Amino acid sequence: MKKIIYSTMIACLALAGFTSCNPQDNDDHSLGGVKIPQEALAWNVTQTDEAKQTTFTLTNNSQQLQGVTYYLSTNGTKLSEFPVGASTSITVKSNGTVAAFLYAFSGCDQKMLTWTKDVDWFTADENLQWLGFTEGNDLLEDWKPEYSSWFSPSDWSGGLDPGLDGDIHSGLNFVIPANTGSDQWQAQVHLNGNGPRLSSGKTYDFSIAIESSADFAGDGVTVKPQMDGDDNTFLSADRHKVKKGLNVISLASCAGFDGPFKLALDFAGAPVGTKITVKRVFLTEHNAANATGDTWAFDYKNDANILKEATFNPEFWFSPSDWSGGLNPQAEGTAELFELIVPAGMGSDQWQGQMHLRFPDAKVSASKKWDFSVVVVADHDIPGMTVKPQQNDNDDVFFAADRHDMFANVPKSFVYTEQDGFNSGFQLCLDVAGAPAGTKIKVYGIYLGEHK
Repeated sequence: MKKIIYSTMIACLALAGFTSCNPQDNDDHSLGGVKIPQEALAWNVTQTDEAKQTTFTLTNNSQQLQGVTYYLSTNGTKLSEFPVGASTSITVKSNGTVAAFLYAFSGCDQKMLTWTKDVDWFTADENLQWLGFTEGNDLLEDWKPEYSSWFSPSDWSGGLDPGLDGDIHSGLNFVIPANTGSDQWQAQVHLNGNGPRLSSGKTYDFSIAIESSADFAGDGVTVKPQMDGDDNTFLSADRHKVKKGLNVISLASCAGFDGPFKLALDFAGAPVGTKITVKRVFLTEHNAANATGDTWAFDYKNDANILKEATFNPEFWFSPSDWSGGLNPQAEGTAELFELIVPAGMGSDQWQGQMHLRFPDAKVSASKKWDFSVVVVADHDIPGMTVKPQQNDNDDVFFAADRHDMFANVPKSFVYTEQDGFNSGFQLCLDVAGAPAGTKIKVYGIYLGEHK
């Protein structure tokens, strides 16, 4: 498969270049100009589906005509020569329209063939998608609330019915009714009654998963975990952007209140006819193991994770700029949650801040493909953290060894799927050289499982 390297030629210039021997202006065909039949242009398109992405392979199946040159554009602007039989790939990871344009030029003619594909099959894969908090005692596990709604036209007259169906644990389903207004609080859903009592002396983590069949306009859904009977007392009342597909909203370390729990949601801004499912509501007293942010990863607790029960041996090599080594970070934890504090005096060159999280007894096999993921968050920026999932006893065998900029308090997931295995134990090497002294780094849920 050949990846296209775009030339600097743009479509308008290419077309201009072939108007110099327009047959209407010049009857001399010695330049070799030929008319191009439209049917001479043809594609062959194949599709490969993987976790969270689809790749289309386009092959030029056009006729080989003397004096005719073919070009390809996949962005509508730049062209690259694309001979008969050549292939290119387009990989997409979200819904939308994909397009490619095949051009044929001769001395005195040009034709174009367009290929488009509407991609709309990216929905939640619950084996791969991060679905919210899981750590701590779920205070809503047995919650049996009452369900009600108040949907209204723009005139605030109310009276619209979204058709609530189901429950918050298996999925609460409804559809945005016709004439629903777009102002905040004109599309309310309430879950109240029988809620757990919270305490003002504690902090709480809350998360919720919302599936939508369409993008929301405006500021998105309002998520308001609050005191039952008091609209002015709540954990949060923020609005959150919603895109088509699965949206996970998480609120960490929210100050509690003295009273029973209720959940209010407002879906103003969702297009009429949008199908909504609300599920996986989770509430717990604050637990440091709950990562926040726009992350997805494989589930550490899944039985497929061969690291979940494996022996875990952390080792470190931190060094000043002179490569003398000898610096010792504060560190503790497990493969589920590991915490490290960067020591003073560490250098900024790559590999001067190494942590090796070893699993020598993990039974990795070279005859299988493997999926890996980990979530990392640091409380200071780190310029170019190296992430290297690798063979335990050979630094030259690894899934990846890329460097990634980390931003303070923004969790980042690293996911590598369908990787070649090796007959040895496993280790995750992270290099945090350049992180300021005292930076706290948390490594969440290291996962390694056979690719299915």
